Amino acid sequence: MMKAYRTVLLVTAVGTTLSACSYLTGDDGMFRDRQGDYLASPVIAPMNIPDTLDSYTLDALYVVPDEVPVDKPFFIEAPAPRPMDTNVREGVVVQRFGDRRWIVIGAEPGQVWPRLRDYWSTAQIPLSAEDPIAAIMETAWLGEPGSRNKYQVRIEPGLHSGNSEIYVVQVGEAFVADVNAPVTWPTRSADLEVETRMLDDISVYLADRTDLYRASSVSLLAGSIEAESKASIVRTGTGDTLQLHIDFDRAWSQVSQSLGNAEIEITSSERDAATVAVRYSPVAEEDQPGFFGRLFDRGDDEDLQPVPITLRLLQEEGHIAVVAESTEDVSVEVRDALIRAVHTNLI
Repeated sequence: MMKAYRTVLLVTAVGTTLSACSYLTGDDGMFRDRQGDYLASPVIAPMNIPDTLDSYTLDALYVVPDEVPVDKPFFIEAPAPRPMDTNVREGVVVQRFGDRRWIVIGAEPGQVWPRLRDYWSTAQIPLSAEDPIAAIMETAWLGEPGSRNKYQVRIEPGLHSGNSEIYVVQVGEAFVADVNAPVTWPTRSADLEVETRMLDDISVYLADRTDLYRASSVSLLAGSIEAESKASIVRTGTGDTLQLHIDFDRAWSQVSQSLGNAEIEITSSERDAATVAVRYSPVAEEDQPGFFGRLFDRGDDEDLQPVPITLRLLQEEGHIAVVAESTEDVSVEVRDALIRAVHTNLI
């Protein structure tokens, strides 16, 4: 008897629920689906407002755009996204080129700025000026009067996105007419040995800050520091071009060093002509094949034969352009692969 009673209650509850849902969401319900109502909406004339009354509050809420002319394109072709640069250096390395030395660090300039400020505070070195927009810091005069030194430290983007370069310039008291006047900073330090000591001290401090390479804090003041890498690949109608935003001497050295890092054979180089001739095997520079690639490899040596390609460095406005040229029948894909290999192996 109780079982039958529960069955009746359950059927009654279900029926009540279904009727309630129909009442709320059905065609005549309170919350019916109105998404197709606009199809049956009548077109009425706009409301006429007497000239004596304001009508600025009755503007059209939904503006219908004019018809697009048939001779105009409907869509704009967006450029393909640039590939992510994954060549971020971890750690701190002191680079040398001739008598120039600088620090390469695997962090954004906005991350390096607060750590560099921490260094001055830890070393108890006072700053006389700092510009987070230009990423430049200047110390006060340090040392004993008569033999004091002043330093300018500059943070710049690295060759790869996510890297930074730190430069130190030193001037001595003997090279300044008035120590109380603003310093006109030279491009090179007056004493390279003094500069080296400061650069090494900064690099050791930053190398010990392991949090710099994690999700560390970024200076809000230094957030506008330019972070565009100095090396980038630009697609043109004739193939990829490597753009280096550095001077020619360093670009020449960097390209030669990159070819050595990639183990690409250099057959000749003429600095006056700004050309480097190589023999390049694109397959050898690509990622090694996986298990299935090795399993089903047919042993074709055709693609492994190196081809002659010439890299030419062109001095253009604001940068050096590195292009790949060949007098033989070398495809654009192979020349582009060489440009990418040079870019990847820059340090």
